[in-house]
Amino acid sequence: MSVVKHFFDKFFHQSLRLQILIVVASLLLIPILIMFYDIFFASKSDQIMLLDHEGKLKTAVESKIVPGIKEDILKEVNDLDFNSLGPDQKAHILESAFNNAAGPLAADFPGVRFGLYILGSEQIFVQGFLHQYRPLSPDEVLEREKRIMNEADSGLIAVIASERPLARLTSSLRDETYEYLTPVFINNRLVAVVWADERLHPIFAQSRSFLSLTKYIALLVLFVGAAGALLVIHNLASSVSSVKIGLKEMEKDLTRLLPEIPGEAGEIAMAINKMAVSLAEKERLEYEMQRSERLASLGRLVTGVAHELRNPIGVVKASVQVMEKEYSQTPGMNEYITVIKEQIDRQNRVIQELLDFGRPSKEMIQPVNINSLMEKVLTFTLPMLTQSDIRLEVSFATDLPKILADPSRIKQVFVNLILNSIQAMPAGGDLFIKTHPGDDSIYAEFKDSGQGINPDDLPRIFDPFYTTKETGTGLGLSISHQIIRSHNGTIHVRSIPGEGTVFKVILPIFGEQGGVQNGTQNTDH
Repeated sequence: MSVVKHFFDKFFHQSLRLQILIVVASLLLIPILIMFYDIFFASKSDQIMLLDHEGKLKTAVESKIVPGIKEDILKEVNDLDFNSLGPDQKAHILESAFNNAAGPLAADFPGVRFGLYILGSEQIFVQGFLHQYRPLSPDEVLEREKRIMNEADSGLIAVIASERPLARLTSSLRDETYEYLTPVFINNRLVAVVWADERLHPIFAQSRSFLSLTKYIALLVLFVGAAGALLVIHNLASSVSSVKIGLKEMEKDLTRLLPEIPGEAGEIAMAINKMAVSLAEKERLEYEMQRSERLASLGRLVTGVAHELRNPIGVVKASVQVMEKEYSQTPGMNEYITVIKEQIDRQNRVIQELLDFGRPSKEMIQPVNINSLMEKVLTFTLPMLTQSDIRLEVSFATDLPKILADPSRIKQVFVNLILNSIQAMPAGGDLFIKTHPGDDSIYAEFKDSGQGINPDDLPRIFDPFYTTKETGTGLGLSISHQIIRSHNGTIHVRSIPGEGTVFKVILPIFGEQGGVQNGTQNTDH
């Protein structure tokens, strides 16, 4: 048992390809053994039996019939004068001599048939039967001789051509027979061919047929097995190769999952894909946590800086208001005061954006319809779209479920996204806004035909203060991302440079119990 256990332990520690090769080779061993048995054992036993038949027939023909024919010819004529006789005379003498020699043997050897073929006369004479026959009529005798002539024709031709004896396996009336043919020479001249054939036992014929069938089946099984083994190994190698290539790609990017693979390799690929998705989710959560920590720290810093900036700006604004009253009559003074007031207002807007980012206002959460919010936003953004030569197309799904959100904050997100689209299409273009329901969320999509976003910039567009525009604080998308995330929603972006950009906002549906259904927290863009 320990030896067997050791063997199986060693076997299962081999590579899967080698295991399959061993199993397939073991299965193919069966037809190979059958072929070896046929070659070295079954064929040998058949050969021994046929040699026994050959010896029996050879003894009867060459030791009794041929010498008997020659002896009778010597009694009839001098063999020096035999070849000078006419064809009919020769045929008559040979027929008589054959009947005298073969007739007694036919009675002593039941199941053996003797035949004589006379050259030049195209005649044959037969003694004995392969089967126990009833007496035949003259017509049946002629028909039988004609059939036997056809059966022996190829052997007679071979013996006449080679002038040598021939032993062969043949058939007669659907029976296997063994035949021995030998030439008859008179005065060194071929005058006839004598043969004897014996019917083999039916079991021998069945055995040969069975062995032949077995051999062909074994060859077929061997071929199919070899082809199947090659196919299995090829598929296995292809699956393993696909997994290896996929793993190399996955090392660079966990989102590149392995392709679908049939069989057990496919189950392995699915398990690897699940593990990769879990790792990607873990990395995303870690990234979100680190990002939240960074944003919180940055928010505190920004809030402090904004407060410090607001106080001196307030002093400057109050001083300008005093100057506007006291120096209103001074020529040219109003122009300078106007410029100062515009810059003060601009700085106040920047400070307010910083405060909104660093310390978001308290949200007024309530059930709202996203289509109503979108229509209100378009009411005051449509003039800007028209002025920028941008064609607007909307598709709002009807009967949308409500979401639980702060209307003003969500409208701020929509405004930011529309303004981004306007800035991306300075020469005009198309803006398509669409809302539709999902399984447990509401989708709002903003698709423009603008310049698109560079792939290098795409991962950073939601980072604070990151902007590719000459003017701007880089806080619009970051604040939008923060607002959607605070509503347990997600915001995604897809962009192709030169073709346009699609922003997709996903917000959870307002639940029946007055809460928000569990929505995805994925904010990976």
